[in-house]
Amino acid sequence: MLLDISTLYAMVALCSVVAGIVHLAAAVGGRFGSWANWWGGGHILLGISAVIPLVRELHIPMLVPVGNAVAVLSYTGIYIGMRRFADPRAELWQWLAVGAMLALPMLPWSDPAGMGGRVAYLNVVRSIFDMATVVIAIRIARRESLRTGWIVAVMFALTVPMFVGRAWLALTGQIGANPTGLHGGPAAWLAAGAVAFIMFRGFSLLTMDAERGERRLSMLAERDALTGANNRTAFERARTGWRGEGAVLMIDLNRFKALNDRHGHAVGDATLRIATRAAVASVPMTGRVFRWGGDEFVCVLPGAGAPEAAAIAHGIAERFAQGTGALLGTGAAATLSIGWALGPLAEVETLIARADERMYADKRQRRAPDAQRSVAETAPLAHLISQPQHG
Repeated sequence: MLLDISTLYAMVALCSVVAGIVHLAAAVGGRFGSWANWWGGGHILLGISAVIPLVRELHIPMLVPVGNAVAVLSYTGIYIGMRRFADPRAELWQWLAVGAMLALPMLPWSDPAGMGGRVAYLNVVRSIFDMATVVIAIRIARRESLRTGWIVAVMFALTVPMFVGRAWLALTGQIGANPTGLHGGPAAWLAAGAVAFIMFRGFSLLTMDAERGERRLSMLAERDALTGANNRTAFERARTGWRGEGAVLMIDLNRFKALNDRHGHAVGDATLRIATRAAVASVPMTGRVFRWGGDEFVCVLPGAGAPEAAAIAHGIAERFAQGTGALLGTGAAATLSIGWALGPLAEVETLIARADERMYADKRQRRAPDAQRSVAETAPLAHLISQPQHG
């Protein structure tokens, strides 16, 4: 069966140019970062290089060598676009230098007898850049948990053996002197397969960017804007995955209103952030910290028993006292009341209610006549966890 290679080149040119224009237009409008300029520019160059074989019969001087050099630069631009997508601060000059060095040999390489070598060289360069792009896509997929990253990695990975195969066929003389027209055999089918992936993957970073944006919006929706702690939306999502026994801590800042009135809301906000950092630093990786509302926080500790819960509560209180001491000055550290409860996490709301009762019991004890002092005026009380919390 014969394939019309000329039509394949035309399809690649059209799809690549359209993809390039879409990305560049979006970048100009501020929709995307600088990665879109490189990705879009690379695809426009790819489209231009795909047109060159279709007009080679015009015998324009240096047309084919320049077209081959442009093809190498197009792969460079596409790869740089992927690197910038992964890291907007990534250094680029070394990759521009690599692309220029790989393109330069193509300019004096115009002898018709050397066509097989040129085709092999271009396909090897393509395979190298595609393999490097696969590595970046996998890195993004793992780091950001983007499922589309794996799809992009597969789309680029599948073309690597196709390009390597075409390089081998070119070196063994199995690709004819005329790259266009009707062709059959393995070389033509490898070209058709590569073309199919090239056409679709031109818009692949758009899908990755869309998923990245969706994940960021989801993260913002589940984060407290002031402290960065998980919010109640995140709690409702997380609770479906909790199984078995565990512990729940309820944390409340003592005399927080007095602190706000005395030092201002900026200090109050800083104190809430210190409480969040103290909890996050003390809770193990399996646990979660949630801002429950106002100056209250909830920590859920899957698998934790009484000793672990007590140790974590003590660690949170110590870190909070140290942080607020640095903020408010020596002898003026703020304190916490912490209550905890143990039981099955399937009944987490019941555990929160029990921990809340114990936390308020501690708070009432602190408000006894001998403890009527301003949080901003005295050293912290020695015992931050109430007696009921120890059983």
